[in-house]
Amino acid sequence: MLAAGLLAALALAAAQYFSPVSRLIWKNQDVRLAVLGERAAVLMVYHSGHGKVSAFPFQAFKPKKGVPPGQRAADLAALAGNAGEVFHICVSSAPDLGALWGTLNRWRAEPALFLKGAAWAWAAGASGNSDVSPFGLFALFSEFARLDASDFFLAETAKASAQEPEEEEEAGPARVEVFNASGRKDLAALTAKKLRALGFDVITAASYHKAERQTRILGFSRDTAAALRLRSALGLEELEIRVRPSQKSVAGAAVILGEDFNDSVLNR
Repeated sequence: MLAAGLLAALALAAAQYFSPVSRLIWKNQDVRLAVLGERAAVLMVYHSGHGKVSAFPFQAFKPKKGVPPGQRAADLAALAGNAGEVFHICVSSAPDLGALWGTLNRWRAEPALFLKGAAWAWAAGASGNSDVSPFGLFALFSEFARLDASDFFLAETAKASAQEPEEEEEAGPARVEVFNASGRKDLAALTAKKLRALGFDVITAASYHKAERQTRILGFSRDTAAALRLRSALGLEELEIRVRPSQKSVAGAAVILGEDFNDSVLNR
């Protein structure tokens, strides 16, 4: 029994040592994984030293015939302005970040979701559709299981955003915008009043052009400090931040208040 346990431990250690993904995680280095669908793709960059993920979705990324997956993955990283060693996994449908976030947010209450996700990761590595070993994908999924949707930063993927230099934000109060998409009267004004009391510079408080079911936090710079402060001030820590550096705005961040926004936070 003891010998069997020792052999199992040695086998696990060997798998970790020979897995490039595991080695990067050990060294607290970034792990880049391109999830490649037939007509869409997502580049995920796991910042293992900080426990955060930058996600770059490409909704229309149909490859030319004959282009190998490894080259597609490298092309994605270049378009996202995040070149470097990149791994890939091919899937039959469009990558669904929402499904991943749902699993990460709910698996602690529903442990079967973790087992299902771990089994999928292992099978994907064993299928031959990835250049990551089954153990490597399992290790990466296990790292992701420590996170939830709020640890993801969803970045815009326009080419220009990777090429144009960004202006540094001036020091001082976080400059933000508030838009009411909930259908509730005066919600933008009430939220702006709360944020100003907390030291924010609210430059816009207005109705949004359409109704939205879900509240969103937008960042207009790769420096997400303003977006993080705004998210925390409104009790929205569970939300991912959608980063749009190519969208020109004098604000550092904005919130679009959807129907799900809990306005009781404004009375705290």
